Amino acid sequence: MGLLEARSCLPASLHPFSAKVFDLYASRLITTGEFLRWFHMPNSDYLALGVCIVHHVEPGYVPGTLQPEILNAYARS
Repeated sequence: MGLLEARSCLPASLHPFSAKVFDLYASRLITTGEFLRWFHMPNSDYLALGVCIVHHVEPGYVPGTLQPEILNAYARS
């Protein structure tokens, strides 16, 4: 699973802000938690899309827990 499958979650037309957040996530410039926090901001209908994308990119992700990516982000600061 990965980004190719995650792209199948995206609608034909995506709000530009959400598209930018997706690009940042795809480039691994933001964490999964940050992606889920910001992706849906312009359109609450995107909440389910965000979950779909994360399911493909990081299937073991559990919101609200300290995932390894979050711990790595703390180590970089």
